[in-house]
Amino acid sequence: MKKSILLFSLHFLLVLSVFAQIPSGYYDSAIGKKQAELKTALHLIVMKATPPGYGSGASSTWGAFPKTDIRPEDGTVWDMYSSNHIAFNGTSAASGMNIEHSVANSWWGGTTGQTYNDLFNLNPSNSSANSSKGSWPIAVVDISTTYTNGVIKVGKSSSRPGGTIDAWEPADEYKGDFARSYMYMVTSYEDFSAKWTGNSVNQLDNNTYPVFEQWTVDLFLKWCAQDPVSQKEIDRNNEIYKIQGNRNPYIDYPLMAEYVWGKLSTVPFTPNGNVSIPFLSSPAVGTTVDFGKVVYLQTDTASIFIKASNLKGDLSVSIGGANAADFSIQSNIVAKATAEAGYKLLIQFNANSIGAKTAQLSISGDSITSTSVILKVVSSDEFLALPASDITNNSFTANWTVSANATGYNLNVFSLQSSGATQPKTLLEEDFLTGLPTGWTSIPYTDNTLASNIRLASGSSSGSITSSSLNMSTPTTLVVRAKQYSNDAGAKLILKVNADSVTSFVTAVVNQDFSVNIPAKTSASTISLSANKSIRVYVDYVKLTTQAAVETPLSVNGYPTTVGNVLTASVSSLQPNSTYYYSVTPQGNSATVSNQIQAITAINDAVTSISNYSVNWFIISNGIIVRNLPGNSQVTLYNLMGEKMASTMVNDEVQIKLNLHGVYLLKIQKDNEFISSKVIY
Repeated sequence: MKKSILLFSLHFLLVLSVFAQIPSGYYDSAIGKKQAELKTALHLIVMKATPPGYGSGASSTWGAFPKTDIRPEDGTVWDMYSSNHIAFNGTSAASGMNIEHSVANSWWGGTTGQTYNDLFNLNPSNSSANSSKGSWPIAVVDISTTYTNGVIKVGKSSSRPGGTIDAWEPADEYKGDFARSYMYMVTSYEDFSAKWTGNSVNQLDNNTYPVFEQWTVDLFLKWCAQDPVSQKEIDRNNEIYKIQGNRNPYIDYPLMAEYVWGKLSTVPFTPNGNVSIPFLSSPAVGTTVDFGKVVYLQTDTASIFIKASNLKGDLSVSIGGANAADFSIQSNIVAKATAEAGYKLLIQFNANSIGAKTAQLSISGDSITSTSVILKVVSSDEFLALPASDITNNSFTANWTVSANATGYNLNVFSLQSSGATQPKTLLEEDFLTGLPTGWTSIPYTDNTLASNIRLASGSSSGSITSSSLNMSTPTTLVVRAKQYSNDAGAKLILKVNADSVTSFVTAVVNQDFSVNIPAKTSASTISLSANKSIRVYVDYVKLTTQAAVETPLSVNGYPTTVGNVLTASVSSLQPNSTYYYSVTPQGNSATVSNQIQAITAINDAVTSISNYSVNWFIISNGIIVRNLPGNSQVTLYNLMGEKMASTMVNDEVQIKLNLHGVYLLKIQKDNEFISSKVIY
């Protein structure tokens, strides 16, 4: 069975420099430095500035904006917070506009001085957008939206591991602009490290390096790559230099962010040598390939995309770790030309024994920093029904594994009918036998050196674990089994839902079961368990239940039926946009009925072509599915306001969930080829 693994690949824009108007020798003191030392060297260069006064007047902010933020096509104010084209009002505020601090001034508690007036952090902004943005961190708003004008969004974000935060998100065309602005601010004002406060705590730490929390580093590097330096930024950088006497190094050298925080952080900065530096842009650091569950004595295949630039030689690929013998790859060498063009490496897993298996895929070369990818799989001896394939608006194909000595299989296809009664339903149950479950996140300090337990916190660091998304739209009951660590008497285990505090449990020397009733939350909620430093806790077991309607199976006409000694069967004459289920029972042996598989028929479907692939997409009840994609395709869905609803790199197939009905634009990109199609959902 071929499995599609959705991987995020970090692509770097290899631009040498935007040399226009950089004074000779301006960055000389940064040459040869890297990471924190490089950031401090840049700080000492760019901190020397004399910004204009704040507000209106020829020598103030609104006197500067006609030079720094003017749309060349019509002479209006270039507002990155809205799509409005507002005429300038001399050196006074333009109609309906404010001066907006990209990095909120409340983060350092300042209302005057150079930091408050710095043009690199000030932008003309629609006043409504300015007010809605407030002082929230910048992130991806992906849970709920409280404000949007087609350019910025404000709402709830899952970007920060460990819980939901309030955040604002700029338009795609400005994400790199804002990332480089934030990088400038923590560099120019490195000496403000102790002052970061308020809502900055979800984005910044009180240190000079790396300053940004890791999730922010990852996000900003991604945005800088996806939205490279534009002519607008170059022109603005040059104009601000004329006015206040300093520059933004992350605009002058687009790879500077990688030198300070990213893939080039081990390489000393050289202004004229960037183009020859080798690096691996995919897979990203921290990538995991999860095969899911594979049947005992069966084989499964996954893939990972490898992309490098400026290599000096070939790449070496190897598999190591506890269960390395169960995994294999087609080659241990990826030729230089192949790696630079982009290569899909196939990884095969052979289920030779039962249980959870892990290994590490290592990619190395003489000229790059070695990168490791985690491989995970669970080998099961269960007889399993497998996910449906070839779904249309009135049919699908049911699939299942081999059952030893079976003479045939009985297939039952059915819908579920509610009786009006309710019964307990388990939403989550984890015993941590193999460490942190797939889909969960953690904030150090955590470990699982004690079998089947997750330890939260250390003597010097707090720790937390957060579940994957759960439908908690009805009241739930949570049971947690936990105990204190060593002599940390009375250590408290803190429970949060969606980052909101619910309660805390006082643990003892031995495990105790704690129970709490949780009111209805959202359909995309998370549970977080945490402990503070020096009062450490072991978590042994977690279970979340709710009351759900009792549903009884109602077989589709003609089912159950014996389909012979085969492993697939076509199911037809179904209703569009309907939810069906199927299970399979082996005949002629003692095996019991399989697990239950859900299959949702499509509303409609469509076919288009790219790179000789006949790409098929169709609508289901909770979104769309796109199939038969070329490897390493970028799939993006927009609403009619141009807001990006989803975007991901995929191989073969992807499902995009939608909450609202309407008209959307589906865009598929493979290398330099694009196709788009209107989707009516």
